[in-house]
Amino acid sequence: MGGKEFKSFKDLLGGGAPAPKQEGEIRLSGDLAKKAEATARHEEIVGEGARERIGRRPPSFGPMDHGPARYKDLESEEMGVLGSFRVRTVFPADVLGEVSALPADPSDEDKQGRLDLRGELIYTIDGADAKDYDDAISIKALEDGAFEVGVHIADVSHYVRKGTALDDEALARATSVYLADQVVPMLPEQLSNDLCSLVGGRDRLAYSVLMVFDAKGQRTSAKVAKSVIRSARRNTYKDVQDLLDGVVTEATIEMEFLKESLERFRAWTLVQQRLRDQKGSMRLQSSEKKFRFDERGEPRECYEADRYFSQALIEETALAANQAVGDLFRAKGLPTIYRVHPEKDPEEIEKLAAMLETHGIRVPKKERLTGRDIARLIVIARKRPNAEALVARIMGLVERAVYEVRDHEDVATHFGLARRAYLHFTSPIRRYPDLIVHRWLWAVETRLEEASNELKVPEMVDDLVDIASHCSTQAEMAEMAEQTIFDLKVCQYMEPSIGKTLEAQVVRVNPAGMEVKLLAHNVHGFLPARSIGEKVHCEGPVLKITAGRRHLSFTEGHPIQVKIKDVDFLRLQVLLELG
Repeated sequence: MGGKEFKSFKDLLGGGAPAPKQEGEIRLSGDLAKKAEATARHEEIVGEGARERIGRRPPSFGPMDHGPARYKDLESEEMGVLGSFRVRTVFPADVLGEVSALPADPSDEDKQGRLDLRGELIYTIDGADAKDYDDAISIKALEDGAFEVGVHIADVSHYVRKGTALDDEALARATSVYLADQVVPMLPEQLSNDLCSLVGGRDRLAYSVLMVFDAKGQRTSAKVAKSVIRSARRNTYKDVQDLLDGVVTEATIEMEFLKESLERFRAWTLVQQRLRDQKGSMRLQSSEKKFRFDERGEPRECYEADRYFSQALIEETALAANQAVGDLFRAKGLPTIYRVHPEKDPEEIEKLAAMLETHGIRVPKKERLTGRDIARLIVIARKRPNAEALVARIMGLVERAVYEVRDHEDVATHFGLARRAYLHFTSPIRRYPDLIVHRWLWAVETRLEEASNELKVPEMVDDLVDIASHCSTQAEMAEMAEQTIFDLKVCQYMEPSIGKTLEAQVVRVNPAGMEVKLLAHNVHGFLPARSIGEKVHCEGPVLKITAGRRHLSFTEGHPIQVKIKDVDFLRLQVLLELG
């Protein structure tokens, strides 16, 4: 298919990003005849556009067929939350019909023409509660200290084809939603947890990225190939960490055959981390809170999830594969959906720096901050008694990452990772942008000229822009739904404690009151200033309140005794009063 050649991506879009498109509007100027011609061209190049595909999807909110009973009851608070965020909780009949026709395992025909890696030592590493394994890894030692690192990603695009109800539904959802006690998947479980999941001991179709790194950790080559793999074992982060640490368990004895491979990965990962630090990448040791539930699905404990080096190992392999594929598109001069993390506006940084100064955190005065600068500030903050509040304030220096369409001239940048032309490729089971990248990568690899021309057509770029924008919105909505369900679980967890007096710690203060951590329960509540006194003054990390003749002072990080006054299920807050 022929297409006009453009000097740059900005030329392609007419000098800048396109304005938001209204439903049914054609983003082209000219008279009606030109618009009609453009419509025909759009249908020829793109087919039905993303907005139209999303708009015609049938309703999909209803009781879920898996997980806790609360998600099977439309009257439950949980389903009320998901409904408010328009989360699609069930798969419509057209999707289920297509899925029912899929096989339990790849057929011999599916495997034809693929790179056969079933004889290679390939395995997965995931969390203990994971069910969708979309990435597997392998490593070989080469001469002169070099390594060949393989990242093998579930070939979802083989089954989720453009023009199907399954693809339209995946687009509409755009992401899986990971709740405290439930997963709302982007794809039906027959795909996400089975046919596309790289389960151990079964043949699976993959898209492999094979990269060679020299002894200094620099990537010297990379190639991609559709493959068929057979994961040797499904491993958890904890079991891998135990093996690396020499801990003897039933699992590590069974995993002994992976030790040499994992030791190579450890060496490679440490080098990659050092290189990231040198480039100014923001490498954070973040924590994650999880709940334990009883047999009735009630939250009974909130705990900090363990953090292992084995998780960093998988993160580095994913970063490497994502970068290699992004570099491939950039080298070919083609647009695609990248992961863009912009820098904060200098004026906003100046204001935030002034605020942080009042809390004893000095932001470097330099032309531009790097992710490493942010990480260093966080390291400093974590040594303070009010670390949690300081880290949250420092993160105000960081913008949200989004999906955007870029090319080799208008190069995507990722502030936090200190990378260029970085995209998402490694999680097509749970992220739609990854699936789009897979689809176009295969098109470019198999029919370069034709696919390149298609990708450079304005109507195609226009549609990719719509997809990227929708996926960014859905990712943000999913994050909000996840946080809201977490807050709901906190309320359910603390409701039996109403009336109890507990030891706590002041986390963060503001003129409205204090965010307080309930130490024995590892959750937060809110203590309104007005419940203590009538005059309030907030200065840096200190909140001063006058109550009659009493002058009270509360400082972030300091202990406090509180009483659980109530649980507000409307605002999803645990309400406190002084104990």
